[in-house]
Amino acid sequence: MIIQTAAAFLGSIGFAIFFKMKGRQIVLAGIGGAVTWVVYLFMQHFVEGYFVPYLAAAIFVGIYAEIMARVNKAPATIFLTASAVPLIPGGSLYYTMLGLVEKNEAMFAESGVAALTIALAISLGFVVVALTNKYINIF
Repeated sequence: MIIQTAAAFLGSIGFAIFFKMKGRQIVLAGIGGAVTWVVYLFMQHFVEGYFVPYLAAAIFVGIYAEIMARVNKAPATIFLTASAVPLIPGGSLYYTMLGLVEKNEAMFAESGVAALTIALAISLGFVVVALTNKYINIF
């Protein structure tokens, strides 16, 4: 868990640098990525499947991005994109394409459903936070 959290931190920092974030925003994006991954791992421990753990982590990262945007007087999008990097379903996408190229229909279908489920959970989490913030204006 420590190695995974450190990798999430470093991956988010790498994308923050790529997105040309400045100063302490880079570190805050890294912290957001690390905590997002911890939320995912915590939820995965209690809930089977992909959808709920990724949904909870996406809701967390959406809230985190909105708070950091207010604190740093910056757009929430920069924190959202950099801190959500650990949630990207890279393995599922890779095995989906591998199954397609190798004509392995079982691998293609299984990995494709997993990737779509993860993508849906992430997008739904972002939308829930954005709509809540727009209509209730919590942050």
